[in-house]
Formats: sequence, C-alpha cells, structure tokens
Amino acid sequence: MNLNFLFFLNSILLGVGLAMDAFSVSLANGMNEPKMQRRRILLIAGTFGGFQAAMPLIGWVLIKTVEEVFSAFHKLVPWIALLLLLYIGGKMLLEGLKERKVGPETEVTRPVLGWRDLLLQGIATSIDALSVGFTLEKYSFWKEKFR
Repeated sequence: MNLNFLFFLNSILLGVGLAMDAFSVSLANGMNEPKMQRRRILLIAGTFGGFQAAMPLIGWVLIKTVEEVFSAFHKLVPWIALLLLLYIGGKMLLEGLKERKVGPETEVTRPVLGWRDLLLQGIATSIDALSVGFTLEKYSFWKEKFR
C-alpha cells in the first residue's frame, strides 16, 4: 500500500477515535435540550470541532517549545498520568455512590448549557487530542515529511 494512503487512513481513524467523547457529550446536550435551535446546534458543533482541531496543534507546539523542560521528568510522565486517571476515576466512583435525595415532590430541572459549560466540555473532550499532539514529535514520518 502507498505510504500516503496509510497516513491518510491512520489520520482519519485517529480523528474518529478522538472525536467519540465529543460526539457522546453532544448527544447528551441534545437530549437535555430537545428543541434546540439550529444556531445553538452549530455553536456546539463548532466549539467541539474547534477544540478537536486546535488541541493537537497546541500539544505539538508545547512540546516543540518546552522540550528541554519535559525531558527532565520524561520517565515520570506515565506515573503522573496514572495518578491523574486514578484520582478522576475515584472521584467519579464516589460521586456515583453518593445517595441523592430526590423525592417525588422534588422537581428535577434541567439547566440550559451555558457558554462556560460549553467551553469546559470542549476542553474536557479534547484533552486526549492534546496528548496526541504531544506524541506527534516522536513519529519519524512527521519529521521526514515536514522538515
């Protein structure tokens, strides 16, 4: 197979895989607000798309500019990631196990997604794309193709 085709296929599959969390959050936003206006739909899609496109570039630029600083604790990066994931997962488990007191007389209201929440969702769903940007420097294909 041609190297360009494999690069293209790999890029498409990577993009689809990275966008799955943004897709899921978008579905949840749509179910929370079923009669959402088209303008709002495009705003949410544009926010997620913008973050998904920008984060790998930001990660690559960060690695290129502060490579010397990161090399000092290069061996600690997997352990730092493990600790962060354990903290986030543990916090999610504790919140899921908490008892919520919602009686039959309590009306559950659905908050409308504000711009701050949308920005936080955009950042949160594209953190994995940022980490992909960190790894782009390591691929020799990128070095040969774009230097």
